[in-house]
Amino acid sequence: MNANLVAAIAVIAQTAGLDHDTALRTAQALEKDGLLVAQPSAGIVLHKRATGGWSRRPATELEQQAMRWDASCGRAARLAEAIRTECGEGRGLLRVQAQQDRVLVSVQVTDTAQWGAWSRYLGITEVAPGSPDHAYVGRGHRDGVAVSVVGYDGPSTAGRQSAAAAMPHRHNGVVYDLALPLRDSQGDVWDYAATRADGMPLLVQRGVETAVRCSLANVLEYVGPLMTVREPLPVPSVRTTTPDTAGAEVPA
Repeated sequence: MNANLVAAIAVIAQTAGLDHDTALRTAQALEKDGLLVAQPSAGIVLHKRATGGWSRRPATELEQQAMRWDASCGRAARLAEAIRTECGEGRGLLRVQAQQDRVLVSVQVTDTAQWGAWSRYLGITEVAPGSPDHAYVGRGHRDGVAVSVVGYDGPSTAGRQSAAAAMPHRHNGVVYDLALPLRDSQGDVWDYAATRADGMPLLVQRGVETAVRCSLANVLEYVGPLMTVREPLPVPSVRTTTPDTAGAEVPA
């Protein structure tokens, strides 16, 4: 049975002012002619005949493009609403709006870790200083929708945190003080060990007997984000290094 038949009968009866039996016969006639489908039929457009009635034919390429465009704009509108719902007060959200098939977001950055969280949430893959130069401009995709975000005061916030850090290192807009321990999302603590020739810091996990060095980028990818540990921690135990593992880099 067509799952839409009962609802169609009610709509026909209310709209046309018909009794139930007449609305039932009308809905059944529509279903028999293939005009009342159980599920939406993508790519089919109904056209009115010059002699009366309706005909079905596959949508033209232009009509299909229009339907795809409408679907893209719909996804953008739903994503904008989801961001408004999920990102409440205290996260720096200033404005979010759907602009046709993309979403525009503006945030106030008071900490570089906050900017990093926004970048992960919105799927930002490209970041550059904005115009004016007191903002970051990021671009990426979330849920298949193109996203642009402006992070006001991002560069100045990063500058202040870099100046306050003993060993600052900036990665994807976030400033890490390598002089302090860093705790990952699983609760493990990492310490700075060395710097590669390309400038990437190498970290070692505290409490691991054999020191295996992992790049900051890999640690962030597999067990990030990383948060600075400011409370006192026990002095790390002495680590041993073997020729096979010294300087090795493996995913966390």
